[in-house]
Amino acid sequence: MRTFAFLEAPRFGEGVIAEKILESPFSKEIRICMGKGNIMREHSAPGPITVMVLVGCVTVTSGSDTADLLRGQIVCFEAHVPHSLEARTDSVIRLTLSKNDALARVINLTKA
Repeated sequence: MRTFAFLEAPRFGEGVIAEKILESPFSKEIRICMGKGNIMREHSAPGPITVMVLVGCVTVTSGSDTADLLRGQIVCFEAHVPHSLEARTDSVIRLTLSKNDALARVINLTKA
């Protein structure tokens, strides 16, 4: 058994920082650190995803729906559903991707 820590030494910089914490036989678990005011522009994923706020507050927008996710709250999106994120405070997010999805795709979204 191996353990992993999403909240160990989070990194906040000028932009959004995404890094793989764990890859299982069926998913990739990504930690996203967003400083207050950082934005991930509208995008979609090729497969279903879940987004869970571990620390902070993140506004998630999809179409005309908007929700402020607080610590412990989670949202899921089916494949190809456009959505965006904006950090209201310094935030740490757990993103669960399909095994077939690529971390590089997520990192590309973090570039301004």
